[in-house]
Amino acid sequence: LAIIMEISLQRRTSIGNISHYLDTSNLELMNHSADLTQLVTKRFVLERKNNNEIFYVVPGDVYDAFRRNEAYTYKVPMLHNDDELAIRLDRMLSALDTFDVDKDIVLFDHDVQELLNTNSHIHLARTLLSVQKKCRADEFRVVLLLSMFWIRDEDTEVDGHRFSVVISRQMEVRQMILALQKGRSVLVKKKIVTASSSAGLMNSGVFSLTPQFRKLLTPDRTISTTGEEAQLSNRLTRHADIQQKELFYNPDVEGEVKRLQELLHPQQMDGVLSRLKERGLRGGFTCLLYGGPGTGKTETVLQLARESGRDIFQIDVSKLRSKWYGESERLVKEVFDDYRRMVKQSKVAPIMFFNEADAIFNRRMENAERSVDKGENALQNIILQEMETLDGILIATTNLQGNLDDAFERRFLYKMRLEKPSTEVKARIWRSMLPDLTEEESRLLADEFDFSGGQIENVVRKRFIDEVITGDKATLADLQALCRNEQLDNNRRKSIGFLR
Repeated sequence: LAIIMEISLQRRTSIGNISHYLDTSNLELMNHSADLTQLVTKRFVLERKNNNEIFYVVPGDVYDAFRRNEAYTYKVPMLHNDDELAIRLDRMLSALDTFDVDKDIVLFDHDVQELLNTNSHIHLARTLLSVQKKCRADEFRVVLLLSMFWIRDEDTEVDGHRFSVVISRQMEVRQMILALQKGRSVLVKKKIVTASSSAGLMNSGVFSLTPQFRKLLTPDRTISTTGEEAQLSNRLTRHADIQQKELFYNPDVEGEVKRLQELLHPQQMDGVLSRLKERGLRGGFTCLLYGGPGTGKTETVLQLARESGRDIFQIDVSKLRSKWYGESERLVKEVFDDYRRMVKQSKVAPIMFFNEADAIFNRRMENAERSVDKGENALQNIILQEMETLDGILIATTNLQGNLDDAFERRFLYKMRLEKPSTEVKARIWRSMLPDLTEEESRLLADEFDFSGGQIENVVRKRFIDEVITGDKATLADLQALCRNEQLDNNRRKSIGFLR
C-alpha cells in the first residue's frame, strides 16, 4: 500500500510502474497478486483498467486516514437525502471503467447494493431497491444510468449506446437495446423504461424513463412532459389545416352524416357520453364507414373532424404489421396507449382514424394451430378489447367489410354504408367541380358514366392538367373522352390456352 501511495503521488500506478519501483519484473510481481487483490477487497485501493492497462488508485478517504494517523476501515457512507445519494451514485457511474471485462462491474454492483441498503431510509434508495427486485443486474444498471441522466440533467432521452457505461460487452449492449425495442425486457413490461417513438413506432435506440417512473423517482420535481406532448402533438392532423370541401351524398346517407356531425360536436358528445356512463354503458364512440372505392369515406372523416373541431390521429396501419412474433401486438397496444395520452392532454378529444382498416382488422381463425395464426388471433383480440374499453372516438374505413370478424359488428356503434352516388347526386358533383357545365351537360355525364365521386374528381383533375398544358378549354366531347379513359375494361376476359 505504501508503495502504491508513493507512486501515485507522482504518476499513474500501473503494474509496470510498481515493477520498476521494486526493480523486478512483471512476472515476479504476479507472485504478489493475492496481496493486491486483498488491498482492493478492503478498499485501500481501487483497481482500474484503461486501454488494457491495469492501474491502481488510492481513494481520498485512505489518504485522509493516513494524514490523521488513524486506521482505515471502509464504511458505507450514511447519507441524509436524495441529493447526497444521487451525487454518490453519479460519481460511482463516472468511475466505472467500461473497458474492463467484468471485474469492475461486479465490484460496482456490490458497492451500489451496499450503498442502497445502508441508506434505505432515503426515498431514492427505496425506489431503486424496489426496481432492483424486479429485474436482472444489467437491467438495473440501465435504470440507474437513466435515473442519473434524469436527476442530474433532466435528460428524458438517452441513446442506447450509452449503456456501454454499465454493460461491459458490446454484444450485451446490443441485446439490451433489442430487448427494450421489442418490449421483451421487464423494464418495458413494468413501465419503467420506454423506447422513444415516432408515428407510433419504436425509434431505433433512444430510450427514457417513463413519466410515471420519473414521478415516482423524483416526486417533488415538476415532471416536464413538454417534449413528449410535442411529439404526440406532431402526429395529429389539425382540424384547422383540413381544407373545406363540399360533399354530396344520396339522401339516406346525407341524413346519417348530418347526425354524425351533430353528435361529434364537443358539447353534444360530452353530454351523450356522460349519460352513457351514468347508465353503466360503454362510453367510447366507434364508427365504421364502408363501401366501394371513391365513395368519399376518407373525405367524410376529414370533413367531420374539421366541422367538429377535432384533430385526427391517423394510424398508418401498414406499419403495425411486423415479421417478428408478438411485435404487431405490441405495436397495436402502443398506438392505443398513445391515443389515450392524446385524449388526456387535449381539450377536445381527437379522432383515432384507421383508414383502410381491413389491413389490420381481420377475421379470427377457428382452431388455429400454426403460430402465425395464433398470433393473428391474438392481434384481433387485442384490437377488440381496446375498442371495448375505448374512452374516445375511433372511426375506421374499409372497402372490404366482409373480411371483418363478426365481433367487430358489435364493437362499432355506428355503421354507415357509402354507395356510388345516384344520377341526381352525380350531376350535382359534376356541377360543383365544373361550374361552367350546364345542367344538361352535367346530367348527360351523370347518365352516361356510372362514376363514384372519386372517379369524377380524377376526370376533373385531368381536364385541368390538359388545359394547363394545351391552353385550350375542354369541350363536352373532351370530357367524355376523359371519362372513357377513366373506365377500366373489367368485363373483357382474356382467353387462356389455344384458340381455334
